[in-house]
Formats: sequence, structure tokens, C-alpha cells
Amino acid sequence: MSATEDLYARRVRAAKNQSLLREVNERIEHLEAGQTRRSVFEEMRLGKEIDLACECMDETCTERVTMTVGEYEELRSDSNMFFVRPGQDVREVEVILREESNYVVVRKIGAGALVAEKLDPRKRERMQ
Repeated sequence: MSATEDLYARRVRAAKNQSLLREVNERIEHLEAGQTRRSVFEEMRLGKEIDLACECMDETCTERVTMTVGEYEELRSDSNMFFVRPGQDVREVEVILREESNYVVVRKIGAGALVAEKLDPRKRERMQ
């Protein structure tokens, strides 16, 4: 496998793994809202914090990231944005958009960007 093919495969694999974690976090957010019987908009207005799974490409990572529902919703407005714990970004597959105190917002690059877009659960819901 050439270096170009290897990089392509790594970007695709990272985007698939991170998209799976995004789906886990979507369910966490949904369950949290259901437990309090509030809408996501009410949770945002109240500044409710939720604990989410780190969306890094390390398949063994079990770290959590705490953010407000509003911060999470802002990230989910773009199919190609993910959050990872500081130091868990991988420059070959993503670029850092911004750094917060307990997480880093990243954007997939190359083939990974297309995979992230395709696997966005919110876009699938709108298409059905």
C-alpha cells in the first residue's frame, strides 16, 4: 500500500470511528433530555451540562467530555465537527478549529470529511 493509500484509509477509518462515537453522544443527549422531560431547547436555555464520550479516533478511549447542551448543539450544526480531549487530535486526519478548556474541536480532512458528512445521524433523520 502506498503512503497516499495508507493516509486515505486512515482518514476514512478515523471518520467512521468518530462518527460512531457521535451517534453514541446523540443517544446520550436524547436520554438526558428524556430523563428531565425537557426539550433540547430548554436544556440549552438552562445551560445544562452533559457528560459525553470523547470522539477521538482511539478505539480504546473511554474518556469523557463535559459540555453544555448548547455547546454540543453548536458542534452538531456541522457534520464535520467532532470534539476530542486535549492532545488526542491526530493531525494527519483532522485539523483543530478551536481549543476549549477540556476539549478540542476538530474537523476531518480529505476522505474523512466526506465520510463524516455521509454518516451524520442528523442528516439521515432529515432524509427519511
